[in-house]
Amino acid sequence: MSMTTVVGFFALSGGRHVQSTRGGNGAKTYHCFYNTAVQCTSGVVFPAQLRVYSPFNDTLLTDDTVAYVIARAYIPSSIPRDPILLEAADLAAVPGDPSSEEYEATIPDSPCPYIFGIGSVTTRATSLPDGVTKAFSVMSSDFGRDATMSSTVV
Repeated sequence: MSMTTVVGFFALSGGRHVQSTRGGNGAKTYHCFYNTAVQCTSGVVFPAQLRVYSPFNDTLLTDDTVAYVIARAYIPSSIPRDPILLEAADLAAVPGDPSSEEYEATIPDSPCPYIFGIGSVTTRATSLPDGVTKAFSVMSSDFGRDATMSSTVV
């Protein structure tokens, strides 16, 4: 078993409601898709797309709403050209009006999400610029968006 999970606060925009049909029985499912970004501690920002299961009559979140999200992640090797795909397991929108000046003050100061990976180590450890910290690549795969997708995270 392997998987990559992302947990953190995300600003959401460009929401759209999408219906899809699964399998041969024609069952319909509904999702909301939002544009967002994954910010790294180095300051690098990667585009991401969040998919949230949604009832057919669900209301879209207002642009610039911030939400606390727990999601499975697929991190393509082609980023930033292709977005990171996030599949929400849970989403809790920060209450309030995103267009008000007070809204940002209600959001915890945690701009970078936490990334958890369970998988196989695929490289030898390398030293980072601080000379103390070691890094290595972890490959994981999980079923999402109707396919098995693999991610490699350093």
